[in-house]
Amino acid sequence: MTRTIARWAPLLVLAALASGCAPAPAPAAPSPDEGAARKAASVALTALSHRKFDVHGCAAAEARLVQEAEARAGTPQSERCAILVARQSDRTWLVVVRSSLSSSSVGAQALVTVLPEAEGVSAVEYAR
Repeated sequence: MTRTIARWAPLLVLAALASGCAPAPAPAAPSPDEGAARKAASVALTALSHRKFDVHGCAAAEARLVQEAEARAGTPQSERCAILVARQSDRTWLVVVRSSLSSSSVGAQALVTVLPEAEGVSAVEYAR
């Protein structure tokens, strides 16, 4: 019996090593809601740029899909722009954009209500 295990030992070692070298799983494709949230974020950023709100460094692709309460709570001021997106009960999108501390808007926060299919903006509110 010892001889049989000894004969298979190199194969067992190779199998253990190979299992650690498996390629990483491919990243999951964004859900339809994430894609729609990014589109809503893009519409909000465009609207804010037309209103002289500094969106430099903000990217719709970096928007985080969150619950409405978390979006309304906003984000703390930081060196980077932050974008939170939430679907509201009336199917509109709430997009919260916090500009970076280095922007001309100096950490200001905008709450943008984007229409259900991201066809436009219905309201913009500002906070510090």
